[in-house]
Amino acid sequence: MLDAYIQFLRNALCTVKNFNILGNTFLYDAKVTTQYYTLPSPLDETTPLEVLIALTQFYAFIAISLAGYRMITLSGINKLNLLSRLANIRVDEATMNELKSREEDKTGDGDVVVKKTKTTRAEDDAAVITEVASRLISQNIFINENDAATRSVFVGVNVFAVGIAFFWLFANSFHVTSAGWIGGVANLIHSLEVMEICLLVFLYYMGKDAVRAVRRSKQMAIFVTRINSSRTRSRRLSVDDVKSITVEEYDWLVGGWTPFWTNSTTSSSDSSIETRLLSKEEEVVTSNLTSFTRRIDDDVIDNILARSRISLFEGYREYIYFILNFFAFYGYLVCILVYYHPNEASRPVYVRHMLGGMKSADADWLGNAVGDFMWTLEPIIIFTSPMIIDSMKKTPTKAKEKLQ
Repeated sequence: MLDAYIQFLRNALCTVKNFNILGNTFLYDAKVTTQYYTLPSPLDETTPLEVLIALTQFYAFIAISLAGYRMITLSGINKLNLLSRLANIRVDEATMNELKSREEDKTGDGDVVVKKTKTTRAEDDAAVITEVASRLISQNIFINENDAATRSVFVGVNVFAVGIAFFWLFANSFHVTSAGWIGGVANLIHSLEVMEICLLVFLYYMGKDAVRAVRRSKQMAIFVTRINSSRTRSRRLSVDDVKSITVEEYDWLVGGWTPFWTNSTTSSSDSSIETRLLSKEEEVVTSNLTSFTRRIDDDVIDNILARSRISLFEGYREYIYFILNFFAFYGYLVCILVYYHPNEASRPVYVRHMLGGMKSADADWLGNAVGDFMWTLEPIIIFTSPMIIDSMKKTPTKAKEKLQ
């Protein structure tokens, strides 16, 4: 949350500068800055407002770079290594079980015989539930978490690149780039280009997450309807329902499935410990599925419906993020186009259309102002989202108290 506050402060200060708010105050007086420290030209033109902006940009340079690094390593590569070890354990267990089964089916002469043993309905159901629990764990490891870790690496690379690019924005606030140092204005524009490319990646995932969240909300509501309409007085899952249950549906039923490998960030561990943890997790999943075949409490249904509403809100929120960042992307793109096409008369037709026929100075100011303002609005949504989500949650104990 601190990063969101700093983002709001940084872009709010940039917006103040763009619109020359409080223009008659000390914030725009470079002499205030130089009276504390003598700076060489053109750094001595730095105003107190630009110093404040530079500090927040330097924070972004450090914080975003570290965040990207953690996404690549802890949530990405290290997690992929953990999942790979767990996958090997699952494969080894499956191989051992198959070999054991074959040995049990062989006679003393080595011939394979088909054993017919009578089992009760309860034993058959328990075997099915155990098999489903094993399937859910395998799907979560091989597909869900593997995809999440791979995405973390890819997105983390882009986040890290954005963090590094902030160094040139920080330097520009102190007029370092105008002095021709660290590549000058050309490298400043290149840093913006890097941020624009990375922002395209973020826009893609914002749109994808928005669609997924809205779809998940509808699927949750349908899932609850199916449970309510197809069961007897006591809500429960039949064994056939358990056979077809998905990882997502199990996650909804337990109020959020977080096995140890979803939060583990270690890159090396004792395989025997991981084997025991994996077996323990399978026991927990089997126990939960068994309980759902007996009864599904009202609290579980209420929680799924609450999560459905929250998921719908999160989907619409992602759409808002997408819109805000799209305008920010376009605004900063205008600044890049102005740099590469400063001569208004010789601009290609498509560039003129993209700039709205404006002059270079006007287009550059407007593009930068729009980008800063959009990124000022975004953290406001981040601040208010937890309060809105908390209000959408329905606490089962409070609901029961009202009924009593």
